[in-house]
Amino acid sequence: MASVASFPVINMEKLETEERGAAMEVIRDACENWGFFEMLNHDISHELMDEVERVSKAHYANCREEKFKEFARRTLEAGEKGADVKDVDWESTFFVRHRPVSNLADLPDVDDHYRQVMKQFAAEIEKLSERVLDLLCENLGLEKGYLKKAFAGSNGPTFGTKVSSYPPCPRPDLVDGLRAHTDAGGIILLFQDDQVSGLQLLKDGEWVDVPPMRHAIVANIGDQLEVITNGRYKSVMHRVLTRPDGNRMSIASFYNPGADAVIFPAPALVGAGVGAEAELTDAAAAATYPRFVFEDYMNLYVRHKFEAKEPRFEAMKSAAEVVHAAPIATA
Repeated sequence: MASVASFPVINMEKLETEERGAAMEVIRDACENWGFFEMLNHDISHELMDEVERVSKAHYANCREEKFKEFARRTLEAGEKGADVKDVDWESTFFVRHRPVSNLADLPDVDDHYRQVMKQFAAEIEKLSERVLDLLCENLGLEKGYLKKAFAGSNGPTFGTKVSSYPPCPRPDLVDGLRAHTDAGGIILLFQDDQVSGLQLLKDGEWVDVPPMRHAIVANIGDQLEVITNGRYKSVMHRVLTRPDGNRMSIASFYNPGADAVIFPAPALVGAGVGAEAELTDAAAAATYPRFVFEDYMNLYVRHKFEAKEPRFEAMKSAAEVVHAAPIATA
């Protein structure tokens, strides 16, 4: 049975030492068997992380707490009267879009200092995301930059940050902080509260805590990486529990494909032919996962986020088969 003690943690400094091989093996095992890992010494300064945490918690207290209290009151009242409130999430959240076009300047109730801190943090997280993607390429035997290129589309990746607070809940039996789901996108990097736990992943049929660690960044695999690796890496169900005390901070950054990026299993991971055309033909035949445009997947995901991922993949495969089977119009 998996436990917090065995949760994969990578000291990124070891990648620059003779222990690199062992560290890469931890990353490989994490991506194949956990869908999550935690990074220490990742080159994002502790001072910047501390300031991100400070301004994020202050913003919730000053701008969002009162509004959340009204939601909390209505939710608890309904739940205690017997209504099913399992289809709501006990969270206060807003989304910062960085790429392709930033919305930082348009966010209400966010002061200039917070904007500047978030812009600086996003630049560091984006750099770390691309570093992690190249480490995954190395583990998979793909050429450096393959995953970044696969995500690029015509305008580069989609990149944004979800800033969430999970306030204390007096009835954690009634409602989850965030319902179980897999993430739709590529690689997700999370800066989570190191004092208040709550994030769990599903491994071997058991819910396992993602341990809070000071100044750590948690990485997890999204659905698109599962497709590109043809199932070698797996996105996994995860959730946030409510707690009766403590306000959990969560700052999750999503490095995703561009809207028009075409996602498909990497030919090198599903069989090799002779020459480029043969390789692509063989790969298409051997691929377990479908080929699709990321935006089409997202349009399906938003309706079925809190459901199993496999029917989403099957729906995209069926849609692709319909397109390929359609007769070609002739003049």
